[in-house]
Amino acid sequence: MLYLVDRLEELVSLGKRVPFSTRVMVEEDEFLALVDQLRVAVPNEIKQAQRVIKERERIIGEAQDEAADIVDRARAESDRLVSQSALLAEAKQRGEEVLRRAEEEQQRTRGELDVYLLNQAQLVEDAIQRGLAVMQDAADSTLDAMNELKAQVTRPAGRD
Repeated sequence: MLYLVDRLEELVSLGKRVPFSTRVMVEEDEFLALVDQLRVAVPNEIKQAQRVIKERERIIGEAQDEAADIVDRARAESDRLVSQSALLAEAKQRGEEVLRRAEEEQQRTRGELDVYLLNQAQLVEDAIQRGLAVMQDAADSTLDAMNELKAQVTRPAGRD
């Protein structure tokens, strides 16, 4: 990535100056090609974070499906037990217990996923911040170099 930033800096330094301004013209195709290469060089942490998010969504979907299955089974079991008048009280108690356990399991799973996702989101944010810092440093270096060159170009002859 630093190599690509160096190439961008070189492209700017080789660009044609616009008269009476601090602007520089660069070849658009070369500039866009370097930008595309920078996009490809984005840290793997971002790509990994995208995979983690997809995995999270899959896990949540499975957990929700499993919870729905548990609830459906609990209701079916509860209905079966309720239909037997001698076991009415027991059926109600067992159904409520199964529902309670399913809800607790669902809440526990969601809590674990939330912690995991927060950690992964922090990793993504850190990777983005590092990338932005590199780009900012490169831009600052380019501006400093341009200002130094400008100062050299505008310095009267004979004064060094």
